[in-house]
Amino acid sequence: MVTSSVIPLFAVLAPALGALLIATTGERRANLREFWSIAAGVVMFALVASMVPEVLVGRTPGWVLFRILPGVELAFKVDAFGLLFASGASLLWILTSFYSIGYMRSLKEHAQTRYFSCFALALCATVGVAFSANLFTLFLFYEGLSLITYPLVSHKETAEARAGARKYIIYLLGAAKLFLLSAIILTYNVAGTLEFAKGGILPAEKLTEQPMLLFMIFALFLFGFAKNALMPLHSWLPAAMVAPTPVSALLHAVAVVKTGVFCTLRVFLFVFGADAMLELGLRFENAWFGIHGQGITHLDKMIERTGGKRLLFGTDWPFYHLATSLAKVLIVTDSADRSEIRHAILRGNAERLIG
Repeated sequence: MVTSSVIPLFAVLAPALGALLIATTGERRANLREFWSIAAGVVMFALVASMVPEVLVGRTPGWVLFRILPGVELAFKVDAFGLLFASGASLLWILTSFYSIGYMRSLKEHAQTRYFSCFALALCATVGVAFSANLFTLFLFYEGLSLITYPLVSHKETAEARAGARKYIIYLLGAAKLFLLSAIILTYNVAGTLEFAKGGILPAEKLTEQPMLLFMIFALFLFGFAKNALMPLHSWLPAAMVAPTPVSALLHAVAVVKTGVFCTLRVFLFVFGADAMLELGLRFENAWFGIHGQGITHLDKMIERTGGKRLLFGTDWPFYHLATSLAKVLIVTDSADRSEIRHAILRGNAERLIG
């Protein structure tokens, strides 16, 4: 149930206000400037944490700023998925801010006010992505994150830094304009809305009528979110490592890459939906399905649709080693005269050992 709440908006605006205070304070009052950076992080984390009880009882805090078209709004909505991402990002921002202060002071880096201002705005955009209620809002904050992190990547202002930042912004903005924007327009034409919804928004009949159109939208989204550093649109990431170390931490652990992965999952789960993803995969004979992250209901549906022939157990860490061991046991005991041996290895021996 969606409940009207202004807290998501305040959580997004907290680091933006912090950036304004940082820029206003300037270089002459460094202690106060850095206090604003830490304070904004603490306030944002507190606002994010305050919504946890409401989400745990099944409510979805949300706030609409304005509407452009039906299904196209600048709006925020806090579900468990977005809250998890925002909680991690806001907590890590506080820790990274402490590290940034020591790093920038010890090396006597230039333009520290610009650095801390952009750092705060980057987290504003990240939380905006996390709490986006639809693709339109997500796109705005996603693009804002690309623009505001450009000065961070080019902070050193050397030829190498400028080249790395140029590659960074060309890849991210280029992929968003060429692929992501096209995917959003096509999604609106097919679904009539850009709102995220549990189970997806793409009509089931479209899977049957126009499967290649949906596969094209899927591919456009996958590569449009270039922040996920998916090959072959990944070379911006090592190029961006010319930035100061705290920025590299921001790119990897807090904001950019994690935002790309979050957006990819958000679209797959709340635009396509699990059922649509399964149907798309079944159309390609070389597609296999990992079962380690599936719920019982969806796993039952996967078994029903595939007959179990294309399901893989343990395709990701930490399940990989367990899965390979299990697979080897199943292979070498795949005969009637070894059925008792299979049972002994998988269960009987452990039962005798434990007693």
